[in-house]
Amino acid sequence: MVCVTGEGLNASDGVERLRRYDVGRIKACCVAELRCTPVELQQLRRFDPRGENRREMRKVVPDRYPSNADSIGVEWVGEALPLNEPNPDRQTYLAAPDAQNDSLRWLIHEISITMNVPMAEVFRHPTVSRKNRTEAARAQW
Repeated sequence: MVCVTGEGLNASDGVERLRRYDVGRIKACCVAELRCTPVELQQLRRFDPRGENRREMRKVVPDRYPSNADSIGVEWVGEALPLNEPNPDRQTYLAAPDAQNDSLRWLIHEISITMNVPMAEVFRHPTVSRKNRTEAARAQW
């Protein structure tokens, strides 16, 4: 799975790599896919990101969104306005230039082919965890 945000590769081949913990607490993907069980819906009624993450992490991929342990993060750098806003959730990320989108499109395509990652397994960061909803919103791949 690829999550557009963060940076680094996680590996279990004994090779030390840069590791980042950028994904954060993951959301329940059953909500987006409209397949939550009645028990899950009952649990999700109460806003509890830690509990939601704990329950999701008991599931196996692809029944949950990617986490830090099973994803590749792609850093998408952009400017968020207003610059003087101390609360990042109140900022809005600007659209990236075409050249940056072209590079992202190429990178995602190469990762998809080289590592056999289906394009359906490529997510924007705010989709899988609670981040600024405009983060990578205008990314194109």
